[in-house]
Amino acid sequence: MKKIYLGLISLGLFVLSSGCSDDFGDMNVPSDAVTDVEPKFFFSSMEQQVFRNYQRNINLYPDLYSQYWANTVSGFGSPRYEYVDGWIGNQWKEFYTEQLRKSLAIDASYSENPVYVDALAIKDILMCYWWSRMTDTYGDIPYFEAGNGEGVPYTSQEDIYTDLFARLDTAIKSITGGEEQYKYNDGYDLIYDGDASQWQKFGNSLRLRLAMRISNIDPAKAQAEVQAAINGTGGLLISNDDVAKVPMWSQGWYDYIHQMAWNWGNVRMSKTFSDNLYNQSSAGEDPRASKWFAYKVDGETKTKEEAGFDKYEGIENGYNLVPANSDDNYATINLEGGYIDFEGDGAANKMYCPIMFYSEVKFLLAEAALRGWATGDANALYKEGVAASMEYVGVDGGDATTYINGLNNLSGSNETQLKQLITQKWVANFPNGVEGWADFRRTDYPNVTLPKDGVSGSSTVASGTWVKRVRYPDNEHLQNEVNMPSELNTLDGDRMDIRLWWDTADTKTKTGGIMNSNF
Repeated sequence: MKKIYLGLISLGLFVLSSGCSDDFGDMNVPSDAVTDVEPKFFFSSMEQQVFRNYQRNINLYPDLYSQYWANTVSGFGSPRYEYVDGWIGNQWKEFYTEQLRKSLAIDASYSENPVYVDALAIKDILMCYWWSRMTDTYGDIPYFEAGNGEGVPYTSQEDIYTDLFARLDTAIKSITGGEEQYKYNDGYDLIYDGDASQWQKFGNSLRLRLAMRISNIDPAKAQAEVQAAINGTGGLLISNDDVAKVPMWSQGWYDYIHQMAWNWGNVRMSKTFSDNLYNQSSAGEDPRASKWFAYKVDGETKTKEEAGFDKYEGIENGYNLVPANSDDNYATINLEGGYIDFEGDGAANKMYCPIMFYSEVKFLLAEAALRGWATGDANALYKEGVAASMEYVGVDGGDATTYINGLNNLSGSNETQLKQLITQKWVANFPNGVEGWADFRRTDYPNVTLPKDGVSGSSTVASGTWVKRVRYPDNEHLQNEVNMPSELNTLDGDRMDIRLWWDTADTKTKTGGIMNSNF
């Protein structure tokens, strides 16, 4: 299908009144200051925002904290938990001054028009994804009435989650699929080409993800939301054809992971990830390894055998001074291995950035079954999750079966079973560092290591403690501390080792690699 790759700038399509040049002032420009623009022009750029400023917003933070990748640039602070406002601070500004502004503009122009019911519902589902990503980064954030032109108190993460479940429920049920409905098709919806039924599937699957996120803090609510998601109108993602991902145009330039891992040499495969590609199955190497990773030798892509290695090696996370020749000695991204998200479709799309894999839904259902919240056999569903990932990555069917047959069945205590399940979910979710880090914070699985050279003394994370959130941007502290949570409204108090609402346990309580807090 033809896709329309609008730039991630405003394109001059809307004009905003100016009275404040600071971020907080921009965040609160009234929605009625936006001229009417056809929704598809905003929607397409809202989708592309998923990978905007990828290095600063994701690769230097969630990608490292999930330990899919490890930094190979000496002196970079984020691998040892330092906050750098010029990096991750962009995420806040971009969301409130662009994503939210465009969403409110669509609402202001079209909320009373019955022809746009489906378009608004689809936009709301996408915004629920964005709101969840924001609150899972920071915790409490401006939410209710944000963007209305006034400073608003921060909303608790608990209240945000409660509202997101309600918004998803309303949006999913609102979709009519009617022929008269305005559609984000003709290439403007880069994910599902305006297919409303696909957005219902994604909405229910997102609801399932968020329901499991609160499994430890509010099990009763989590169970109810799990069941609502499973039974939701339109169902869940049911195959790899349903994967939610955003393409990148083959003729464009993008700040995405191929730049950091190949062109710039900023990251290499994490040792934690490498270890788990070799220690999970009696069959040995995970057959996804050679699809995802390679060695860079004299600028060329080489297999481990061609590069003279026994395995795809990863480097430990959290060096201050990175060992010499790390870019040569550790595996990096394979742009020629046949994995569609790294290699593209051979036509218009260079690469794809994932939002949600079908395999994730299988793992979520497996965990729901393990908790007694859903029907089905947890062990079978967990292995179906691995199989779905293998298929999506492009692994030969026989190799996939051999590897899966060598995996441990779920057995032992619930915690032991959950660790095995989440570890395989984490592997399958590669390279979605946002979700990998969230699952680690929620469950404390897999066994993510502390920085090799220790937590930086310039960070706001205590020594021997894992990073749990990102602090608020500098400009928020300069302009909006009055509306922040009282315990976080100073630079000293706004620490990155403070757990989010749904993160209930201290990782340091783990004994023998097993927690005692998830059930």
